[in-house]
Amino acid sequence: MWLITVTCAAAAAAALATVAAPVASAEPRDGFLDELATLNIVLPGATVADTVGAGYHTCDLLRSGTTVLDAMDAAEHDYSLPPGQGTLFVSAATTNLCPDFAG
Repeated sequence: MWLITVTCAAAAAAALATVAAPVASAEPRDGFLDELATLNIVLPGATVADTVGAGYHTCDLLRSGTTVLDAMDAAEHDYSLPPGQGTLFVSAATTNLCPDFAG
C-alpha cells in the first residue's frame, strides 16, 4: 500500500511539473527583433528578413575571428547606424542569435 501511495504521489508531482514547466515562447529571431525595438535600433531601409540576416552576419563575423570592437564598427558602417548603436546591435545579436559565441 505504501509503495502505491508513493508511486501515485511521484506521478502526480511529475505531471504537475510538466504542466508548470515554462514553454519557450519565442524564436531567437523574435528575441533579437524585440530587443532591437526596445533599444529603438532600426536598420534604414531594411526588411525584417534583412535585419535578422544582418544579426546572423554579425555572428558569422565574430565566429570568423573579427573582434567585438570591429564588429561594432562594422554594424554602424554597414547598416548606417548612429554612433554607439553598433554596440547595442552586436549585443542583441550575440544574446539572441549566437549565444554560444564566447568571444
